[in-house]
Amino acid sequence: MAAGGPLRGPCAGCVPVSPLPDEDLRRLRTWITRSWGLAAGEYRASFLERRLAPRLRATGISSVQAYLAHADSHPAEARAFLGKLLVPTTEFFRNPEVFDRLQSFLAVRAGRPGWETLRLLSAPSSTGEETYSLAALLEERGIRGRILAADRSRASLRTLSRGEYPPRTLRTLNRERFSRYFRAEEDAVSVAPALRRRVLAVCADLTQGLPGRGFHAVVMRNLFIYLTEEAQARILREVHGALVPGGLLVLGRVEAPARACSGMFAVLDREARIYERAGRAE
Repeated sequence: MAAGGPLRGPCAGCVPVSPLPDEDLRRLRTWITRSWGLAAGEYRASFLERRLAPRLRATGISSVQAYLAHADSHPAEARAFLGKLLVPTTEFFRNPEVFDRLQSFLAVRAGRPGWETLRLLSAPSSTGEETYSLAALLEERGIRGRILAADRSRASLRTLSRGEYPPRTLRTLNRERFSRYFRAEEDAVSVAPALRRRVLAVCADLTQGLPGRGFHAVVMRNLFIYLTEEAQARILREVHGALVPGGLLVLGRVEAPARACSGMFAVLDREARIYERAGRAE
């Protein structure tokens, strides 16, 4: 799951939504933080109202309090609402300088004892643009390795597995990478088999744990901006345990590890937000 900003303005043509009373907003924000560890105070009231309205209609429930009780006892409904909050924003080689630095760090380590075949985790992977960008980094340097793409959205993972994207999503890609790793078709662009073979997709909710261990790098960009510091610390502890000694963590450009876990990671590149796992294997 990589996610978009919670402060987006109303979409054009949206159906007006009735404002929620302050008490209902408080209940909703408290429930979001308690259930998912998201920093719900960052969400504007109008954003929450627009995201909640379709779930109230779908369930036939008119009371916020009753809806939250229903969501507590129906995990699928809780996940459906969460999916309305986390709006994925992703593209191929977003912030290319970050990918260049990560590629350099991986190339230096590849082939060392314990680094013969790399395992990378891309999470949240969303629809796969970032995941396939990571696969291209390995392919370009001839580095052996695979990427596990993890996201809670099955719809996003289906897009990733198809490996087909609108041409506009690759408009910032340079010609060399485009011709090497993508195939232009009638109304879409498909990912080359060499990259697809490196990627395995898995449905996973990162707030409930990571899907595996023994990773050489975890790329987790623009997730922490949604999380409370407590939730950040919990996930970072799991990332620390899931990385091999000296493994890499990549965060979003506006993110930094929670203070509670600062001793677990050393800064490799502050501007690119690339960190190295500190400490012995667990």
